[in-house]
Amino acid sequence: MMWNSSGYDSYGSSFGGAGGYTQSPGGFGSPTPSQAEKKSRARGHHIIPCTISQLLSANMVNEVFKIGNVEISQVTIVGVIRHAEKAPSSVVYKIDDMTAAPMDVRQWADLEDPSDENTVVPPETYVKVAGHLTPFQNKKTLIAFKVMPLEDMNEFTTHMLEVVNAHMMLNKANTQPPACRPDPGMTGAGNFNNFTPANGLTVAQNQVLDLIKACPRPEGLNFEELKSQLHHMTTISIKQAVDFLSNEGHIYSTVDDDHFKSTDAE
Repeated sequence: MMWNSSGYDSYGSSFGGAGGYTQSPGGFGSPTPSQAEKKSRARGHHIIPCTISQLLSANMVNEVFKIGNVEISQVTIVGVIRHAEKAPSSVVYKIDDMTAAPMDVRQWADLEDPSDENTVVPPETYVKVAGHLTPFQNKKTLIAFKVMPLEDMNEFTTHMLEVVNAHMMLNKANTQPPACRPDPGMTGAGNFNNFTPANGLTVAQNQVLDLIKACPRPEGLNFEELKSQLHHMTTISIKQAVDFLSNEGHIYSTVDDDHFKSTDAE
């Protein structure tokens, strides 16, 4: 599972990518996709694992579906086929992942490809579906570009773990706190000599510790932010204070050697 700051890149590869999806006109009287639908599809650069419950509860904001703060378009679900119905230009499945009522999944046939026989996966088969969430006939429908029977039931469990991880990471990325800001009265050069040492620490050590304590981010405060906020101190002085606080157990490094969090974070 590969993650970057924009979303999950790796899911498309196992389904041949979104390029495998071709929606043909017709089928149940469906119109040719509108420009809005094409624009909406173009926004989905990454495939996000989801549950049916999440998809059914998604809200449309400015022609884009969102789950909380997370924008979704191309998604994967894993579930069992409860019903399958074949038509000349598409197959409609009802997929159940036990998180909500079964959801309609529509797979269009490629009418320009004679080799595409619009094969129907039989009911009671567990499948992984990759597709695009769209409003269809006044209800949310997943337009599938791939429906793959599971080869191993562990994929069902793995998918649920991927759902939890993906949405935690995406929510975190969308709600990341701003860079930690110092108390103006704490770091000003005029107040430096008036700052009273406490707990046996020097003035510099207390200022470094207080800034690190005040940072709400899970990964803590990084060294570059310390330097920018303690502009009246030299880099060497800040480094010495950080090393002392770390050796004495007041702070610890988190995601790397340049991010620090207080052992007594408030």
